[in-house]
Order: sequence, then structure tokens, then C-alpha cells
Amino acid sequence: MGFVAEENGRIIGFLIARIDDWESVPPVIESRRIGIIDAVYVSDEFRRQGIGGQLIDRAIEAMRTANAIAVETIYDAWNEASTQAWHRAGFAPWMVHAYRML
Repeated sequence: MGFVAEENGRIIGFLIARIDDWESVPPVIESRRIGIIDAVYVSDEFRRQGIGGQLIDRAIEAMRTANAIAVETIYDAWNEASTQAWHRAGFAPWMVHAYRML
């Protein structure tokens, strides 16, 4: 699914998401229908105006309507603005996916 934010016919932001069945490996937990937000972008000049939050809210509502039981996303842990935006939208870390540069 995709959503766009527009101003005067100009696209100023977008969100790309999907709904999928999550299964654990090994299969010890029942399959679950979850929403996955793959990308959110708002043009620089329109940031910090709540546009990203509105896109996220719209996607969550569509996922709820489609009977998803949870929503997940990945964001840059070092980007404070991104972290704050996701926390305002109700997201919290669940598992940490860590890496090390070589």
C-alpha cells in the first residue's frame, strides 16, 4: 500500500507499506498478520509539520482495518528526529538488530 502527501498538486511526502503473515523460525509461535512500514519520506522543507505522523497514522488505520495485529518498521537509530517521530507514533524497540563495521 502507498500513501502520498500533497500540497498544491505537488507530492511532498510518501509512505510505502505492506501486510504480511509473520511466522517464527522455527515455527513455535502461531502465524500472525502484521503490517510493515517499509519507507516514509517527507521533503526537507515540509518536515517537522506532522506530515510524516499523518502518513503513519493513515497506514496504521488501513492495517487495523485489514486485521493486522501489529505494525513494524525499521528506522535509523542514530537519527534523533526519526527516533522521536516513531516514538510519537507509538513505536518502541522490540529487538535490536545490531551490526559492526569492519
